[in-house]
Amino acid sequence: MEMFDESNKYVSLANKYRPQTFEDMVGQESISKTLKNALKLGRIAHAYLFYGPRGCGKTTTARILAKALNCTGNGHTKPTDEPCGKCPQCLEIAQSSDMDVLELDAASNTQVEKVREAIIDTVALASSRDRFKVFILDEVHMLSTSSFNALLKTIEEPPSHVVFILATTEKHKVPATIVSRCQTFRFRPITVDEIANHLLDLAGAENIDLTPAAARIIAKNAGGAMRDALTLLDRAIAYSGERIDEKLVGEMLGLTPDELISKAVCALTDKDSASLHQVFDTLKNEGFDANAFLKDLKNALGDLFYFSLGQGAEPFEGAKALVQRTSPGFLASLSRKVNKLLEEVKFSDNTLVSAEVGLFTVMDSCLDIENFVRRLEALERGEALPPSAGGATPAAAKPYSKPAAAPLKNENQTSFASLEKKPSQPAPAVGDDAVAALLDAEPTAAQENTPTKAAVQRVAAAEPKVTEAVSPASSASKAPLTNRQVWDAMLAQFSKSPLVYDLMTSCSVQFNEGQWSLSFGAGKEFYRIPAQSKLADLEAAACKISGRKITIVLAPAGKQAAQQAEELAKKARVESTANAATLDAVISQEEPFVKGDFSADAGVQAQEAPEELKDLLSIIPGELMA
Repeated sequence: MEMFDESNKYVSLANKYRPQTFEDMVGQESISKTLKNALKLGRIAHAYLFYGPRGCGKTTTARILAKALNCTGNGHTKPTDEPCGKCPQCLEIAQSSDMDVLELDAASNTQVEKVREAIIDTVALASSRDRFKVFILDEVHMLSTSSFNALLKTIEEPPSHVVFILATTEKHKVPATIVSRCQTFRFRPITVDEIANHLLDLAGAENIDLTPAAARIIAKNAGGAMRDALTLLDRAIAYSGERIDEKLVGEMLGLTPDELISKAVCALTDKDSASLHQVFDTLKNEGFDANAFLKDLKNALGDLFYFSLGQGAEPFEGAKALVQRTSPGFLASLSRKVNKLLEEVKFSDNTLVSAEVGLFTVMDSCLDIENFVRRLEALERGEALPPSAGGATPAAAKPYSKPAAAPLKNENQTSFASLEKKPSQPAPAVGDDAVAALLDAEPTAAQENTPTKAAVQRVAAAEPKVTEAVSPASSASKAPLTNRQVWDAMLAQFSKSPLVYDLMTSCSVQFNEGQWSLSFGAGKEFYRIPAQSKLADLEAAACKISGRKITIVLAPAGKQAAQQAEELAKKARVESTANAATLDAVISQEEPFVKGDFSADAGVQAQEAPEELKDLLSIIPGELMA
């Protein structure tokens, strides 16, 4: 019978490469430096509390500290910051077999009786061999309230040869009375770069061909825990042998391919429902897990959010073009909603359908408000529109086109239709800017009084003087433009400025000699504030087109409101009188007995009131009946 050889026993990478000194610690340099300085200076606390996420080195640091307190190698007669790792104390502490270093799992010893038996009753006894008796309590937050109370006095004033080291992943569950009696050290999650570099070093020591991309994928999926990363590397070695690349690691972990993630992100931002459905068809056909897909999608959106802020690397191909047409706030909102969806899908009986329906809801509910505002501001300034999430960047922004309201007519108005019929009639002189605006505008059918592009071209061909630049001095010798014609030319000039154009088409204008008065009807009073800031632009345009100085003011709001109220009251009185007359006629026809006088038929005649009742009848109208 073949005997089992202990030397060939497999040891996991997490145990094989467990740090044995402070220098071997990865990602906790500040803690290592503090403890080493305390050991050099002999400032050893009686209780320490290590807290932080799993797998980041809390228990390992506790063992190294126990070695440093009790190491006797290299002639050490007191605590040292560099344990030798070869003396009996160091070897036994590494194997958790030292009689004076007690490691207790608080999750298995929650009762006060066990705490009293293991700690309180033995803490006063002298150590059997080592300088210090060290109690390492792992997952200390699992202790009961009674156990904490029993331990409280011991931790506060332990014997001089006793050191307590408490480790926990949930510091908030440890009573404040315990925390205040300990020196606390926070262990932070280890970064992706630190884990990836450490994995590459270990792979070289194990003669494993590990690519940097594969090491980074393992580090990202470790969640900041070095122990989890080493466990995943062990699994990858068993899965793929001596050659480990990113493709094999993705297959081992069941990760969604980057192409699908990129397609899903673009579908969400572009609101492309067909493309999103194709992604789920691929997930179904390839057998991917919906929860894993949502997790990868959430992480990709988070990385894309940081990338849009200028942090981190490009998460997938095409991300640079995507962030140019989306805002960081929109990406953050998508990531949050996908994270909530992940919690819902986790308990679904059909995860793929639930995930697809949920993502369609997320796609419809998230709006890129910041991008909309940017596009509106660019549109108002007349600039080229910034790229939108719905498509590529347009080559040039189209001019803003809005159906014009029916313009006010007067006897002096001249239409371009009459100009087309009578080419010999001199056309009104306008400036280059106004004619250019008329040529570039794209009028709609509703703009009856707005000159079309073809009409202006025909008038320009018939009368070349129309397109000539006319200065205010030379325009005086020609037929002056009427106020209405100047207003229409201003409408054409400001057709590319949405705000001013909207103001002009929403107001009523009263033309006076040298002064125009703008007023806004009911429901449009909010235009008064932006109109006040645009009066200077309107006056400049009117002066340039007409060649004379025109002052434009806003009509007083109170006067306008009083006029409207008076008109409404007058209309109501007329309607009330008409309704009353109609009602009397109907009553007379349908109910003749209501208005009839039947006093003669009843034999009752009115008599003159006595003198003493006249005063009363003057107050109360009526008749005296017999």
